[in-house]
Amino acid sequence: MPKNNIISIAGKQGAFENTRNALKQIDLSSIKGKSVLIKPNCARVVKPEHGYNTHPDAVSATIEAFQEAGASKISIGESPIVGIDTMQAFEMSGIKDVANKYGIDLIDFDKVKPIKKPIPNARVVKETKFSSVIFEYDIIVSLPVTKTHMHTGVTLGIKNFKGCLYRHEKVRYHQLDYLNEKHPEKALDSAISDLATILIPDITVVDGYIGMEGLGPSGGHKLKSNFALASWHPLGADIYACLLMGIDPASIPHLRLVAERRGYSMNPNDYSVVQTDWEEYIFPYQNPPKEISIEYKNVVFKDSESCSACLSTIMLFLRRFKSDMGQYLLDDGNFHLAIGKSVDDAAEGTVFVGNCTRKNKDRGIFVSGCPPVPTRIYEAITGEEPEENEPDVV
Repeated sequence: MPKNNIISIAGKQGAFENTRNALKQIDLSSIKGKSVLIKPNCARVVKPEHGYNTHPDAVSATIEAFQEAGASKISIGESPIVGIDTMQAFEMSGIKDVANKYGIDLIDFDKVKPIKKPIPNARVVKETKFSSVIFEYDIIVSLPVTKTHMHTGVTLGIKNFKGCLYRHEKVRYHQLDYLNEKHPEKALDSAISDLATILIPDITVVDGYIGMEGLGPSGGHKLKSNFALASWHPLGADIYACLLMGIDPASIPHLRLVAERRGYSMNPNDYSVVQTDWEEYIFPYQNPPKEISIEYKNVVFKDSESCSACLSTIMLFLRRFKSDMGQYLLDDGNFHLAIGKSVDDAAEGTVFVGNCTRKNKDRGIFVSGCPPVPTRIYEAITGEEPEENEPDVV
């Protein structure tokens, strides 16, 4: 169970000072002599100012706080989406430079021997595979960046621990069937709650300096919300991060499930916020649209049991190349895209993206990859390389 229900919030002073000020208000004395593993959100090869990854200054501030508290060892680890090189992501994000500065080890979870753990009373995941190194540390810290998410509403401290799963295990969570039809939530939300029954943050530090709204986790718009939050309580941290984002935490299914299954309260009033003026730091985020077709007119999009990797690729592709697709509309006047292993109702002539759609390759344009980058989709449709030289965000 969490040490306490205290939530500390700071803001308006940049990623480093926000994080340091938030951490100063929670008791870190029990960290002395303990080993600490920091799990940021670093799932894309992209520079830090775009809101995809945890800001390196927030990582710096977290390291300094734990060093001052007397941690015996501090490491940083990540397992990003399929197709991303972990060390490249660390380097481009600025986190590698931070690690070098403080003498911190960087761990690619996917390069470490996996361990399989059973999940008692599972909804959809009876057992799951982790990088074994995770369980060698005394304290595991979740350090997410604030983002909305097309599949889960938000991705914060609890959802961030999905990046502790080993390699393709993360994809499997998006492709699960229900074990019990009585559960109304998405299989992914149930899977996250299954994961949280055996692995949940000891400390959560939320980086809300530059986040992402709308079509997150990687196709949305960045925004400078300029706050941070720290807590020993994993659900309390996510509840108040939602409130700071202007989002009702009760609207996030995986948070409700975690509360129910771990005996936590969903009522914000049951948590103690250190700062009386915390509401000054609220910065409303735009919720993700219900369907990509709402965001992009004349697009018909089919998504059945896809993972975040392919969904992100589609969003980035549409942002960059939607205006070039006018001559590739079907007879109904729409541009058709599909992702996911169970797509079976897409129109003839649809662009099927990702290896999971291979069974449909004779029914339209098939773009292989797990996932393919946006320029690869463009080339498969047009037969040409795009004229613009903007690099793919992967």
